Amino acid sequence: MSVGAGLVWSLMGIAGLLAVPAVSHTNAGTTFSLMASSMAFTGMAIAQFMATRPPLVERLFGGLDRIYRTHRRVGITVFILILVHYFITPDFKGLSLTSGLNKLAASMGEYAFYGLVVLLLLSIFKFIPKTKIEIPYHYWRLTHRFIGLLFIMVAFHQTFIKRPYDGTAMLATYLNIVALIGTASYIYTQLFPWLRTRTYEVFDVTRHDGATIISARPAGRPLRAKPGQFGFFRVNKPGLREPHPFTIAGMEEGGIVRFAIKPLGDYTRALRENIAVGDRLKLEGGYGRFNHRRGGKKQIWLAGGIGVTPFLAMAGRLKGDEGQDIHMVYCVRDRSEAIGLETLEAQAEKLPNFSFTLHDSKTDGRLDAAKLAAASAVDPAGADLWFCGPPPLRKAIEKGLEELGKKPRRVEFELFEFR
Repeated sequence: MSVGAGLVWSLMGIAGLLAVPAVSHTNAGTTFSLMASSMAFTGMAIAQFMATRPPLVERLFGGLDRIYRTHRRVGITVFILILVHYFITPDFKGLSLTSGLNKLAASMGEYAFYGLVVLLLLSIFKFIPKTKIEIPYHYWRLTHRFIGLLFIMVAFHQTFIKRPYDGTAMLATYLNIVALIGTASYIYTQLFPWLRTRTYEVFDVTRHDGATIISARPAGRPLRAKPGQFGFFRVNKPGLREPHPFTIAGMEEGGIVRFAIKPLGDYTRALRENIAVGDRLKLEGGYGRFNHRRGGKKQIWLAGGIGVTPFLAMAGRLKGDEGQDIHMVYCVRDRSEAIGLETLEAQAEKLPNFSFTLHDSKTDGRLDAAKLAAASAVDPAGADLWFCGPPPLRKAIEKGLEELGKKPRRVEFELFEFR
């Protein structure tokens, strides 16, 4: 568990612990119910804060992808806790500011409960079980906006509902701070996203067999990103305005960036068909901690398909003085799908610390651990394995290397699952 994830669960746990002395004079059911509601409310506020994508916090989690994984787990936990609070009804004589506010707070809490149940279910499950029906990304994203509004309703409920403790209790202070953080975070995500976005203009589009390669130059301040990082990408054009995360495949002087995007879904197919020279992009980033400079002296880079993109950016910036021996294996189904071969082959020819192998599955067969070890100029045993590609390939390679007695020192990869 990362430091960031541990902090999240600790903050939720503190809310539950503070509820005990505040409501212990009631009964066990009420205590348990209010512990659950306090933890759920804290979890919702933390989820709103994580949605602001704070760069400094990213280090505590080990990358934005890990933040989103924790965000999802918090959402599931909040869902369970609000069910507990709803079905175990608190029973006590308590304090309220006015009967009118108390009734309004009760109504808001009830409406927010039903709304949260629906929206959290839509957020947790991206497809309908036992069917092929998948919830479109733009609907999923819209649900998150409404969750923020429901959080504000819950904050009103939490503040003005009748309760068995007064405003001087530590729990009340704690929840008030939580409410402010969550509300401010939601307002920031809705009103001020432009503070971190940069405007770019497309100057080249190449529709390669394996990907759509888009090159763009900054129209103002350039993006601040490192090789291997990703950014949120959207086009100022109908049907392409939803931000999606894509790894930056190339970075050049003057702020020029290059993306290689495989047409796998509705958005990426529409992008391939409609993107054109002169289009304006809105980019936000860079995010992620997928950068070889954090690794050891011996490294193997393994790219599967479009997973080559972070390695293209990192390989393009190698100078040969990194103090690292790197061998890259790029696995494709067919050589015609490979992108960036010129960059990788040129760097391998020029630099003494970088070597490269293209694995064409059509002619070389399926890549496995034994073939990886045989192809690599770096012994996998004790080396770092940096991976980007299909998770089944990573799991098979990890298992195979361990069976061969060549277990890597560490395996680095990102979790590109943002909903």
